[in-house]
Amino acid sequence: MQNNLALKRLVIYTNTGKVAYDEHFHKGINIICGDNSSGKSTITHFIFFVLGGEFNDFVPQARECQVVYAEIEANGVIVTLKRYIEIGEKSNKINARAGLHIFWGNFEEASNPPISKYWQKYEYNQTEKKTSFSGVLFELLELPEVKEENNISIHQILRLLYIDQESPTSSLYFYDEFDKQTTREAVADLLLGIYNQDLYDFKLQLYNSEKELEEIKSEIRITKRFFPDAFSLQAEHIKTQIENNEKDILAINESIRAIRLENAEVE
Repeated sequence: MQNNLALKRLVIYTNTGKVAYDEHFHKGINIICGDNSSGKSTITHFIFFVLGGEFNDFVPQARECQVVYAEIEANGVIVTLKRYIEIGEKSNKINARAGLHIFWGNFEEASNPPISKYWQKYEYNQTEKKTSFSGVLFELLELPEVKEENNISIHQILRLLYIDQESPTSSLYFYDEFDKQTTREAVADLLLGIYNQDLYDFKLQLYNSEKELEEIKSEIRITKRFFPDAFSLQAEHIKTQIENNEKDILAINESIRAIRLENAEVE
């Protein structure tokens, strides 16, 4: 299979530097088993998070962890990812859009990098000088980058590959609020290998046009409430009212100018 990604190892460290979890994974089906409330879902949350997913709803025990590593194989290339669990001092919330550190090599090598290699940090958002970590992962997976749309990130790709227990059972995607149909379609096309930038641009333009049309219809409905008489909404009648009002404005301005001149002469 082309455009494939496999998790090879997951390592999680606590705030005190101790290993909270260290497990090797193999290609194919991997089963994480354990008693209820033993942390199975938390492990999947960490996998989703370290691969670039936006997740911040960690249980209190997981918030005691500091950093998570993932050794992955993407299209035959071994890469190690590192993402810190950043908790805001004021908000006490985990930063779901924390940057991602990437090392081109396995976890053992990344733990003690040689002089010729080093970690590179990429932020969530792309800048003029540096690409985002989604852009790097897209390039690694040989997926085309969706232009002019900030919502198509590696998070969107992972949403179709990962479902948590809280997501609706009828959903194919990890639940996201304010999700757009065009976004879901673009993700599906990317994963199916049939994505077309021109087609997506037209779909996005259609979506925006339909949204604008609904807003105009809403404004028209509100306007009709203030003008129940259909004649008052006719274009010719409105045009005549505008012309009459413009004449009244000119007359008022002339009156103001005359009064000012009269006052100036009196002084």
